[in-house]
Amino acid sequence: MSPAQVSAPGGERVVTRRFALATLANLVFFVAVTAFFSLPVHLEALGASRADIGRVMGVFGLACLLAIPLTGALTDRFGRQRFMFAGALLWVGLALGFSAVDRVGPLVYGLRLGQGVAFSLAFVATNATIVDLAPAGALGRAIAWFGATTLISHAVGPSLGEWVAHELGFRALFLLSAAVAFASLPLYLAVPDVPRSPAELGAVDTGASALLFRRGGVGPVACALGTAVTFGTALNFMPVFVRARGLPSHAPFFVTYVVAAILVRLVAGGLGDRVGHRRVGLVGAAGFALAAVGFGFVRAPWQLIVVSLAFGLAHGLAYPAMNAAFVGAAPARARGRAMALFNLSFNLGVTLSAFVAGEVAERFDYRVMWAVSAAVSLVGALVFLADRPRVSAAGRA
Repeated sequence: MSPAQVSAPGGERVVTRRFALATLANLVFFVAVTAFFSLPVHLEALGASRADIGRVMGVFGLACLLAIPLTGALTDRFGRQRFMFAGALLWVGLALGFSAVDRVGPLVYGLRLGQGVAFSLAFVATNATIVDLAPAGALGRAIAWFGATTLISHAVGPSLGEWVAHELGFRALFLLSAAVAFASLPLYLAVPDVPRSPAELGAVDTGASALLFRRGGVGPVACALGTAVTFGTALNFMPVFVRARGLPSHAPFFVTYVVAAILVRLVAGGLGDRVGHRRVGLVGAAGFALAAVGFGFVRAPWQLIVVSLAFGLAHGLAYPAMNAAFVGAAPARARGRAMALFNLSFNLGVTLSAFVAGEVAERFDYRVMWAVSAAVSLVGALVFLADRPRVSAAGRA
């Protein structure tokens, strides 16, 4: 990474000490979160159906739908750090609570709801911190590089979780997740809030509806929701899908998609800043739809790797571009809420995928499940294409 890459157009550095600490804290916390991607295998062993698995995984998203917008508003008012720390601490206790789960009942649903709240607190507050730290003209690059840590966790967490569950049992996996989340606490404490300027503190608040329904606002949010359906379908059902296809492990999916997405973000993280976030996001969304169709035809390990590569390339392009297109046009005082709205739309898509994909797979088959997710991603891309932002002196959307 050259000096030109780590600096914004105005000469400010993108990667500062505070940025690096926030990024490291996010990586550690997300390893704890993604270790739970093996939970569907445990639920299946407890007698859960595909629809049951979808519901258990989906209540996590339901909690996020309530907690994410609330966290966005609270972080704009009270700062970011306390919410990052609280989310990680809550995750520690909830992960330990899974050691008592011996059937699919109220306890597992309650714990997943709590995990959704914990995730929302840490995720929204950390993302808002990164937006605060991003220099002018480098928001897309900052989001892309920061998001690479989340992607690394998607390779490390599920693979490590699968190995620990297989060799030592799921109770050991839950203890591992709690221990890793605990390790993120001192890192979050080392990331102080970014001081607000007098102009930001005195600015008039921008409501959620004004942020969303401005021209050029609905498009990236709708596209995020659509691509999240494919993303969530893959994350929630890949562990059981590969076994239904007679494949030995879901680790090749997570590792391949993560490596591809990270390479895209490191090499082309600033592409949207140069050619327009909207263009890059649309290409990525189309790639999501194609990858979803491809998963439906996977029968061999090499096919899984090839389609996972396309999936990773699409995610590496789409997510930071859509995010920057929406958040970059928001007033500085409302960035926490803007980030929360974007994350809310993405998590809504992931939540819908858990419930809907599980029912579709149960009633039809996995190929239909993938086809439905591809169609939803395409619809989101079309809305993004149609919702053209106003052209201003600030530059491209």
